[in-house]
Amino acid sequence: MEDFILRSILAAVGISIIAGSLGCFVIWKRMSYFSESISHSALLGVSLGLASGLGIHFGLVFVGGIFAFMIVALQERKFLSNDAILGIFSHIALSLGIVVLALVGGENIDYFSLLFGDILSITGSDIIWVYSVLIVIVGLLSFFWQRLLLLTLNEELAKAEGLKHTFYQLLFMLMIALAVSVSVQIVGVLLITSLLIIPPAIARVFARTPSQMVFQSIFISMVAVITGLSGSMYYDIATGPAIVISLGILFVLSQLLASKNLV
Repeated sequence: MEDFILRSILAAVGISIIAGSLGCFVIWKRMSYFSESISHSALLGVSLGLASGLGIHFGLVFVGGIFAFMIVALQERKFLSNDAILGIFSHIALSLGIVVLALVGGENIDYFSLLFGDILSITGSDIIWVYSVLIVIVGLLSFFWQRLLLLTLNEELAKAEGLKHTFYQLLFMLMIALAVSVSVQIVGVLLITSLLIIPPAIARVFARTPSQMVFQSIFISMVAVITGLSGSMYYDIATGPAIVISLGILFVLSQLLASKNLV
């Protein structure tokens, strides 16, 4: 097996676990628009990482963290609706990213791969980064599982029991920012949200408990990502769209199965 294929598969498995588990909370908390806003900030993170010389991973986490903090701060003030805040940040981040990348990127930047993913760009250091983030996110989800689940399913009860809503909201958003930072090279900036919301949307049809939904979402994400990678290499097409098409096919099949069960 070629080295780049093995690296792609390893990255795909790691990203599937990250996106599949966090995506369930995105669905439960109805935060798909937030994940879209953070994914748009990824382009700005890439450009700042290149400009500073510290690398795109540092830029992605730094910018994602800053945007997450600013969004939470504005949401707490409650002078604008959540969708308005997210829409403002989403478009500002994307526009800034395009402008800064045009200024610092030069001719060596492959804009298409940043937007839609590129399996050939994955290196050994990227694999280390993916699995480092995986360990952090799985550790945080395991430790805070009950509290995050309570805040997600019954926020009023969680507040009554003294859980700090703002802290856990910020923690979750920072985890989304980490997930975005490892997903850019596989699915690209514009399609990261699909990896977070489609697998849990499929799993929701079959799962009976929250934990079942998480594990099924991870499995579905793995199947779709590996299928998309295979199609991308075989047909020489962009990685991100190939993965999203695989997810789309699985989503349609899940809805058909759900419809038959209801009849």
